Amino acid sequence: MRRRLVAALAAAVLTSLTAGPAMAAEPVWERIDCTSGTIEVATVDGTKEGDFLTLAGQLDCVEEKAGAAFGYGIYEPGFSVGLVYGSHLRPYAPAGVSPFSDRKKVPTGRVDFAICVVTDYLVRVECVRVVWDLLDHQLDVRSLDTADPLVDRMIRLVSADWGPRPVCGSCW
Repeated sequence: MRRRLVAALAAAVLTSLTAGPAMAAEPVWERIDCTSGTIEVATVDGTKEGDFLTLAGQLDCVEEKAGAAFGYGIYEPGFSVGLVYGSHLRPYAPAGVSPFSDRKKVPTGRVDFAICVVTDYLVRVECVRVVWDLLDHQLDVRSLDTADPLVDRMIRLVSADWGPRPVCGSCW
C-alpha cells in the first residue's frame, strides 16, 4: 500500500513538473486585400453612463474568402503596436459594399488615442483621433491621416479579454 502511494505521488510530481502552462489558442484573423472605404460618422455623445463614440461608414469590399473580416485598430501614444481585439472584428458583406456601425464606451478621464478601420496588419483604411480637450473638458473626435506617426505601425490581433483597456465587450 505504501509503495503504491509513493508511486502515485512520484507520478503526480513528475507530471506537474513536465506539463507546460495552459495557453489559449492564438486568435485567427482571415484577411482580404481591401484598401478603400470611409468613416462617414465619428461622433461622441455623453450620457450619465459615460461618453460613447459612434463610428459608421463602409468599406468598398466584399467577402472574397470565407470568414474574412475587418476590424478597429486602437493606437495609443507610447505603444509600439496598435491593437485590434477579436471582439472588434466584423464580417464583410457577401455583396455590394460592407457597411459598419459601432457604438462603444470611451474610457473615462483624459484620453488620447486613435481608431482606424483596419483590413490587415498594416492596412489602415480610415482613422480618427479621440482626445480629451483640456479647454472645454470634452471629448473631441478628429479625422486623422492614415500615415500619421500615431497610427503608422503594425497591428497586433489579441483576444477580446487581453490588453491595456479594461475587459469590456462594449468599450473601445
